[in-house]
Amino acid sequence: MEDFAVGKCISLLSQIENKALDRFWKDTSAGKYPIIDHEGNMGYSLSDQDGLLFVRNDFSDSTYEECEFVFGNLFLPDTVQEILTGDKVLLLMVYRKKTRDFLLSELEVDTRYMLDLPHGLYSFFALVLDAGARDLLDSRIYAIGLPCKENLNRPELERFYLEHPADIREFVDPAPVDIKRGGPFYLNLIMIDAEKIPDYPVLFSEFLQEDEPSPPL
Repeated sequence: MEDFAVGKCISLLSQIENKALDRFWKDTSAGKYPIIDHEGNMGYSLSDQDGLLFVRNDFSDSTYEECEFVFGNLFLPDTVQEILTGDKVLLLMVYRKKTRDFLLSELEVDTRYMLDLPHGLYSFFALVLDAGARDLLDSRIYAIGLPCKENLNRPELERFYLEHPADIREFVDPAPVDIKRGGPFYLNLIMIDAEKIPDYPVLFSEFLQEDEPSPPL
């Protein structure tokens, strides 16, 4: 997949101190909605009265750059909803292409999220992981979420998918998203069962064995 950033982010994650990663991983099971950046800095998302989860950003020099709001939610086909039973955790990754910065944050399945991002090209994806794994890099990947083509909103996507059954991968576009003047932006991520993607790595650690991981959709 061209410009696929999961492997790049996981490689950067592996360079963060174990103490910071362990703290992040433990907090995902404690209802704290933690955030960690490429330098190992920790923070926590905030939820407003309407249930909107604000994911704080720590991208380099963001204080001096013009930013835009990005609102997002998730579409989960039945196959992925079944996967979410049991001890699973849902994480959002945001990767900034120019600076190689990234954020990793916990999400709720049925909660919209909001980010405030400086202008640039970003890759967005979500991951459903095994929360019972000993540590983050040893966790199993059960599903991945990628941006929806044409920013279809959730009701339209669900209705079309149900009326015209098709491979859910036809609805996604993994290309980086250009966040520029003219926001806010609305981004919907479609969750895909990782077993439905040919040759897709099962474990986080498998990404680290490849120089430029590019699993096909």
